[in-house]
Amino acid sequence: MMKLRYLLCITLMSISGEALAYHCEISSTPLTFGSIEGVAGKERQTTATLTVVCRNGDTSANVEYKIIIDSQNINSEHEMTSGSHSNFFNTYKTASYQEIWGNSAPNIVSDSYSIAANDTVSRTYTVYAKMKTGRDAPPGIYIANMIARLLY
Repeated sequence: MMKLRYLLCITLMSISGEALAYHCEISSTPLTFGSIEGVAGKERQTTATLTVVCRNGDTSANVEYKIIIDSQNINSEHEMTSGSHSNFFNTYKTASYQEIWGNSAPNIVSDSYSIAANDTVSRTYTVYAKMKTGRDAPPGIYIANMIARLLY
């Protein structure tokens, strides 16, 4: 039996526009498909979480942000590589694996809410990932670096 090991690293970026009364940060858990016995035709799914923490100053504010998951190509696929071999997966907003979470509208997650003065609000979002079933790459450790951007 062949074994594949998939490890995905998520790079996190917070990008703020004008000076705001609040400050937000993003963090993540690892997204890993683990070890897979056999390869062809077997569907593999996994999840990770992104957590956004926003802190406010001396006045209340309306918090608004977008979470973008960058991908290397136009169909929002992410490529995992091991040497010269590749496998692909997509990231999704829901467990139904119907709505891709990517880097262009409408594939971006947006949120907004009010935050009281001197308060901290934490929100967690699940990233659902599904590997393509038609993969035929040999066993190995496949790694993908992803970037999750928080724009506020």
